[in-house]
Amino acid sequence: MPLSVLVVAQAKPKDKPYKLTDVNGLYLLVSKAGTKYWKANYRQAGKQATRTYGQYPSVSLANARKLHRAALVSFDEEAAKPPVPAKATFAEVTKRWVEIKKSTLKASNRAQLTERLALHVLPYIGERPVDQLTRKELIDVVERIVVKRKFETAHRMAGRIANILDFAIDIGEIKSHEGARPTRVIPVGPQVQHRACVSIPEVPKLLADIESYGEPLSRLALRMAALSFVRTGELRLMRWEDIKLDARDNVWIIPAEHMKMTLPHVVPLSTGILEVLNEAQRYRVGSLVFPSAVNDDKPLSENTLLFALYRLGYRGRMTVHGFRSLASSVLNEQSPFKPDVIERQLAHKETNLVRAAYNRAEYLSERRELMQWWSDWLSRQWRSLTVEAVG
Repeated sequence: MPLSVLVVAQAKPKDKPYKLTDVNGLYLLVSKAGTKYWKANYRQAGKQATRTYGQYPSVSLANARKLHRAALVSFDEEAAKPPVPAKATFAEVTKRWVEIKKSTLKASNRAQLTERLALHVLPYIGERPVDQLTRKELIDVVERIVVKRKFETAHRMAGRIANILDFAIDIGEIKSHEGARPTRVIPVGPQVQHRACVSIPEVPKLLADIESYGEPLSRLALRMAALSFVRTGELRLMRWEDIKLDARDNVWIIPAEHMKMTLPHVVPLSTGILEVLNEAQRYRVGSLVFPSAVNDDKPLSENTLLFALYRLGYRGRMTVHGFRSLASSVLNEQSPFKPDVIERQLAHKETNLVRAAYNRAEYLSERRELMQWWSDWLSRQWRSLTVEAVG
C-alpha cells in the first residue's frame, strides 16, 4: 500500500530500525534515532545493493518517488544495452593473422613463423587483451630475445608484433597501438653476411665485362638482372607470355607462383629492358625468355649465371642477387623516389592482409618512373667508361 504524507510525517523511532514500504520498491528507513531515509534495494551483477535518495524532510515523499522513477528508468535502459564484447587477446588476433598470412607463405616459412611466435611471443603477451598491451610489455618481449643474443630473431619478432597489431587495427579490435618501431631497443649484433655486390665505382667495369661475355643468352640474362633487379628465380623463369605490351603500358607480370611472397609482382619495362627483350627475340625457341642451352623447356640454371660472373673475374665480388643490393643502395641514396616506392618495386613490402585482392599496381605510376631512372643510371655508368676509354 502506498505511503501517505501523514504516515511519513508521523513515523516514530523504535528500538530497532524499521522500514515503511511505498510503491515500486521505494521505502522509508526509520533509524533508532528517528532519522528517516528514502531508499530502494536492487540487484547488480547478481548481488544486492541499496540506492539512497536522501533524508526526509529535505526530500519529500513526492520527490523521493520522482527520484526513484528516474533511477528505475535509468536502470532499465542500462540493462537493455547489449553487453560490450571483451576485446580479443593477442593470441586470438595472432591466430587470425597467421591464417590469412598462410596464403602468402610457403609451408616451411609458415611453420617457422608459427613456431617462433609460439616460442618467443605468445607465452608472455598471448593472453593479454590486445587493447591493453603497453609499450613496456612489447619491449620486454623483444628484450627477452635480445638477452639470448638472437638479434636477427629479435628484429623479426619485433616486426611481426607490429604487423599483428596493425592487423588488429584493420579488423577493428583497436584504434592504435604501442608496437611501432620496437627494434630501437635491439643493439647492433654481428653483421649479417650479405651476398656479394660490387661497389658503385666498380659498376661501369662490371657492365662492360658483362657486354663482353660470349654466350648470348647468359649475357642478356645478366643485363636483365641488372636492369630489373628481380630475384634470380624470378629472372630464370621469365616467360614471354608474362610480357604485356600495348599502347598504354608495357609491363612484366611475374606470376604468384614464381614470387618469394607468393603474390604477383609487376615490373614496368624501361627502355633498357625492352632493348634486352628485342635482342632476346632472336634466340626465342619456346615459352621461356632465358631457356637452358641443353633443354629448351627448362630455364637457365642459377649456376650458369653465377659461373658467368666467375669467369668474368667476379668470384666473391658479385652475384646475380647482388644486383638487387646495388639497385637498393643507389635508389635509396641517389634517386628522388620515396622509400615505399623503392621497397614496393623490390617486392619487399609487407602486404595488407585484410584486403581480399592484392593490388599489384600499387605505386605503379611512380614505379614506371623509377625503372626508367634506373635504366638511365646504368646507361650513364656504361657511357662513363666508354667516354673515359675514348678520351
